[in-house]
Amino acid sequence: MGMRAKDIVFLTLFLIVAGAGLYLVTTVDVTKKIERAQMITKSIIHGIMEGPHEYFPTHAEISEEELKEINVSKIAEEIGKGITVKKKEKLFEIKQRTKEALEITKQKLQEEVKLKHTKAKARVAKIVRLEDLPQKFKPLKKVLHEPFKMGACELCHVSASSKPGKLIEKKITDLCYRCHKVRYGNKFNHKPVKQGRCLDCHDPHQSNLNNLLKGKSVNDLCLKCHKPGNKKKIKKIVNMKGAYKHKPAEKSCVECHEPHSAGFKKLLKDDGKMNLCLDCHSKLEKHVDMKKWIKDVKYKHGAITDSKRKCLECHNPHSTNHKGILRKQQVKMCLSCHNKVVKSDEDGYELMNMAEHLKKNPNWHKPIKDVKKEGGCAACHNPHGSNHFSILRRSYTTDFYADIAKVKKDFICFKCHEVKKITDKMTASDKVTKFRDGEVNLHFLHVNNKKGRACRVCHDEHASKYPHLLRRYTEFGGIKFPLRYVGTKTGGSCQPACHKKYEYDRVKQKNKFSEDVFRK
Repeated sequence: MGMRAKDIVFLTLFLIVAGAGLYLVTTVDVTKKIERAQMITKSIIHGIMEGPHEYFPTHAEISEEELKEINVSKIAEEIGKGITVKKKEKLFEIKQRTKEALEITKQKLQEEVKLKHTKAKARVAKIVRLEDLPQKFKPLKKVLHEPFKMGACELCHVSASSKPGKLIEKKITDLCYRCHKVRYGNKFNHKPVKQGRCLDCHDPHQSNLNNLLKGKSVNDLCLKCHKPGNKKKIKKIVNMKGAYKHKPAEKSCVECHEPHSAGFKKLLKDDGKMNLCLDCHSKLEKHVDMKKWIKDVKYKHGAITDSKRKCLECHNPHSTNHKGILRKQQVKMCLSCHNKVVKSDEDGYELMNMAEHLKKNPNWHKPIKDVKKEGGCAACHNPHGSNHFSILRRSYTTDFYADIAKVKKDFICFKCHEVKKITDKMTASDKVTKFRDGEVNLHFLHVNNKKGRACRVCHDEHASKYPHLLRRYTEFGGIKFPLRYVGTKTGGSCQPACHKKYEYDRVKQKNKFSEDVFRK
């Protein structure tokens, strides 16, 4: 633009004063404001000196919001007070050039956001018509690189050379970063990006995918390197062949991962242990805020609160053969931690070694026995926390006596079992209960009298050696005593310490019952 050194010095002084007067962000202190103004000043000066026909880097990374704050006319008016007409003319010229530089900077920002290389149109290049391109580029694909679309091959290649097609830069990154921002620099960087291997993922001419990506899809491109058994022996592999797939992972890897550089491990967009998961999984059971639930719930699951991996302790973020994209079959997943005595966080109560308990007791509760149909451990327990002890989904009791009839709607057992089991005084239906003498419902008698016994007094809720999940021992006042249950084809008998031996038979009634027995 033919500017002399004297003009540049004058311009520099002008812009430093102008820059110092910028109102960038009202909350930023004066020192930072001036430093920021100096960075912007250098970038603008560079733009004025090079002019609109030369691409220049925006060193200061000026935002459009900051550009709006620069009022060149007002600053020029203030500085122009008391100076000569000649200098005013020079100032006017500088003002116009400054405006031009600001417009170029603004244009550059907009172009980068759109990833359009319209700046390149101003370069002198031998234009090649698309129809004259070599046959290997035909038919043309959906997305064309802007210089390629313009036919401006010489923007990237040298034509007059012993090696036609040779790049104008030795390093591909030096060429790419002429137009694109540097794609690495955060704490964690994708290896190909850091090593300047842009062409590992991007086609420099054309593609059927956005961002000129190679492959049939984003996932297809990523899995060329990150699939099991890859030739490059990359350790970070992803198996997407499971029966159950994480929807974001199935849609596109970049739903959760940054392809170039990130502030979190594995190039995740946020902390992948829990925060990133909760961006999508914000609702628990349709209406509960899961983030708040995990924080405020009374009884917390140690797998979430104590584990270093949080959600990833149980779930695979990509794909598995287990429902809920669990790492293992649900019961086995739970037993990977509950294979030893575990202390409860809330009260220090010791939880039994469940793996050992199930091994010793072959008759398992149906949800544990048939995970697919009955729901597994999660049928009764909420793995994300609960307001009921032992992270149960509904209320339960460890007491010997309990008025279950009053809480039947919220009682965990009646999530699956018919309430009629304890409310019907008389029944002849096996579907209601097989624990009856003739038609007298013995469950009703045990639960609804003045001292109703809780379910767990006679039944083990997980597993037993005996049918109907009956316990060998029950406990009262800290003392264990045997139930002495003996079964028959149509009934059975028991003789615990709480009463003498009683027999019952569904076909031929063994006992006579007075009306007092049926009173609640």
